[in-house]
Amino acid sequence: MHCTFCENYFSKRLDLTFHLFVCALAGAGAAVIAMVHYLMVLAANWAYVKDACRMQKYEDIKTKEEQELHDIHSTRSKERLNAYT
Repeated sequence: MHCTFCENYFSKRLDLTFHLFVCALAGAGAAVIAMVHYLMVLAANWAYVKDACRMQKYEDIKTKEEQELHDIHSTRSKERLNAYT
């Protein structure tokens, strides 16, 4: 009778160990998937910020050039008006 108890006890322990191993393996897999997802989101956000920074520089340069063209145009208009008077 003692051997039957030992067999049942170790059999239950072995089953519990196997189930815990499967849970740990599933958890590790979920952690890996989460890390891959995090890295993908991080790369996408970095690309978005980098593109936004380039776009801001482009807009600044464009605004500055438009202002310079406006200043040149207004200066020439004033010179033309002064030439006729």
